Amino acid sequence: MDKDDLNTLLSSGKFLIFKPSALAPKEGAKASRGPDGPGPALFDLALLQQAVFFKEAAVDEDDEIETSTRVMLSFDEKDPLQGGVSSPAHPETLIPALAKWYGGMGQIEVSDHDRTVLEALCRVPTFDPFILLAFRPDLERARAIHPAYFDVDRATSEGVHRVIERRASRLVKLALSMEGTTRALESADDSIEVGDGPSVSRQRSVTLSLADAIWTSRIDAQTKALLAGFRIPAGDMERGLFAWKGISYYEYLFDGLLKEHEDFFRWLGSKESLPRDAHQLEPDRLRALTAKRKTAIQATRQSYLRCAGLLQRYEEAYEALTDRQDPKPFQRFLIAAPKLFQGLGVNIGRFGHVSNAYGVLTNGGRRPRLGVVKLEPFYDFVLSLHQSGID
Repeated sequence: MDKDDLNTLLSSGKFLIFKPSALAPKEGAKASRGPDGPGPALFDLALLQQAVFFKEAAVDEDDEIETSTRVMLSFDEKDPLQGGVSSPAHPETLIPALAKWYGGMGQIEVSDHDRTVLEALCRVPTFDPFILLAFRPDLERARAIHPAYFDVDRATSEGVHRVIERRASRLVKLALSMEGTTRALESADDSIEVGDGPSVSRQRSVTLSLADAIWTSRIDAQTKALLAGFRIPAGDMERGLFAWKGISYYEYLFDGLLKEHEDFFRWLGSKESLPRDAHQLEPDRLRALTAKRKTAIQATRQSYLRCAGLLQRYEEAYEALTDRQDPKPFQRFLIAAPKLFQGLGVNIGRFGHVSNAYGVLTNGGRRPRLGVVKLEPFYDFVLSLHQSGID
């Protein structure tokens, strides 16, 4: 990835790139838990705090997305565009590399906390704050981390909650129509009214309980009884709730990106995305640029289709559960979901970075038709995300 691509990536979102020092609170800031709360640094080792983390992606033999995490240690920590040395971010590989590169400056000590954070960053599908928040227990196994690294905007939290409640409501309505499940729910919660059919208040109460369990990924007696009614094994319940929360986030994010960037799709497929000075270009250069644009359009469409296909698998499994009372597809989907997050996360991340870069390039579509000097770097950026991963 060249300097222009790196600059665009750094300025177009947090999906596939993570720079801890950019998220750190101001020096001396403390967490809300008081003066003994965690300090502002995510990492104990300054080298890692100033590093830049990337998600790399490749397609495996089954046409599934595989991701890995890479870290770049900049030559100039204040200007990562000057480049730097890079390594896979897993501690087993990174720590020997640090000793090799920086051992002459003194002993390189990587704390247990830093190892824990590195391992977690290698597991998360993307770096956006909602996903980091979902993995917070893993990140904080050794010590607490300042909440600034997990800040999720209110609109996102509320939007994901609405998606969860909408899905949970339909499931609860079905569960309360099943006599055995209703009795189990009544036994789990004495406050639930007993009657001939599911009342509105009962349905709302159970829906909120299930939605809260999905949001926190913690099982209560009522949720356990409900999931058991759909023959979901007890050992898979917490993992399933976490997966359900994650898939709900990506469902919300995907729908939002589509609505927010309709203009981007229209622009990309129109003559407006061709350079206004095309008539001044040499034929060979124009052909090369046209080919880049065509490939960029195909790559962006492929990202969309991958996301849509994965979410359609979720929809089909959910419909099998709620329409045909067949829990097996939903069980299989939730068990497989953490791996599917990789494909969803990377492709939504690509789409998010590209559409954000389009917004900056065109001022949200308000700038006049652009020349080749502006458009060519944009298409290079799109291709750098889709063709060769982020390296």
